[in-house]
Amino acid sequence: MKPEIWAEVVTVGSELVLGQLVDTNAAYTARTLSDVGVDLAYHTTVGDDRERMAETFRAALDRCQIVITTGGIGPTEDDLTREVWAEVLGRELCFRPELWEWIQGLFKRAGFKLAPNNRRQAYIPDGAEVISNPRGTAPAFCYEKGDRIVFCLPGVPRETEPMIKEEVLPRLLKKYDLGDQVILNRVLKVYGLGESNVDAQLKEVIVSSENPTVGLQASQFETIVRLTARAGNPEEALSLLDQGEVRVREKVGPFIFAQDEETLAGNTARMLDERGLSLAVVDAVTKGVVCSELGRVVSDNLFKGGMIFDHPQPPAELIAKAREQFKADVCLAAAGFPEDDRLRVDVHVSGPDAQSERSQVFGGPMRIRLNRAGTMILFTLYRFLRGD
Repeated sequence: MKPEIWAEVVTVGSELVLGQLVDTNAAYTARTLSDVGVDLAYHTTVGDDRERMAETFRAALDRCQIVITTGGIGPTEDDLTREVWAEVLGRELCFRPELWEWIQGLFKRAGFKLAPNNRRQAYIPDGAEVISNPRGTAPAFCYEKGDRIVFCLPGVPRETEPMIKEEVLPRLLKKYDLGDQVILNRVLKVYGLGESNVDAQLKEVIVSSENPTVGLQASQFETIVRLTARAGNPEEALSLLDQGEVRVREKVGPFIFAQDEETLAGNTARMLDERGLSLAVVDAVTKGVVCSELGRVVSDNLFKGGMIFDHPQPPAELIAKAREQFKADVCLAAAGFPEDDRLRVDVHVSGPDAQSERSQVFGGPMRIRLNRAGTMILFTLYRFLRGD
């Protein structure tokens, strides 16, 4: 049996730790590594502190064969990643004249003034291999030590992401016997059941399914069911995902509204388009959010228009106004009625041959109430079109 190969991504930057920037590098790297059968075991974020960075790098190198750091290789004094890696690897930080020449030429061609501190970017640990960065000014590097390999990459996503594909993956495939294994994921999005209820419905599936594995992730408005399959080729992995999806849908199928990158509004628009049904919306609760969501994705010839009210009215009356104004095949009306510190939302959908009504009470801050109400309204229309 081949040994398992594990990777860790360490994203460097105090701005990430403080939440001033959203870290997208780790997610992208994890998805890309899975394409060649490498699992991400850890994702660590560390601020621009020399001691904490050294501690983090050593721990990563101790527990994973592959360590990828992003960030901290710019020209400023708080860009410490090169220096810390040199310390952790026990190598001297060496000046590379060819890198300095390349950096100078880059600035000259771009018409920018070169600051003296840019010279810091021409230093890398002794024995490391330079990785070119055609989209930025910071040269990257990799360093191999036994069965370990370290990649030190820039933190700017538009520089990092191509380097993962073009530089990191080829080196990993050359160094490790990864075979033909691929790891594919599929996401099923559930609304109308809380995470605990989804877990209860899927408990047997989650426990018994080894390939694909099945896991849950809660968000504010939906529950994510994530399936992960390992196989020798993409076709086999997709087949495993299909089999796993069938088991999940047997348990919670009516509450699944989207897959992978699909959205609730997008799938609703798709059903309208497939049936050639026109739509009108009357919104007396979300201040136009529902109209905006649907208006962006429903075909222009099918979205007849919307009416927005700042005070609640019975949805049946709103439906009548929509029919008179827009003559649409399907009319959606929603109104919100305050009840103490909560909000009752009534929804009415009327189509050529059927109609549907739903009411739900939401608590919490007003912003959360309105966002949750918007999702419920869209889901009511989605299920109506689906025939539930």
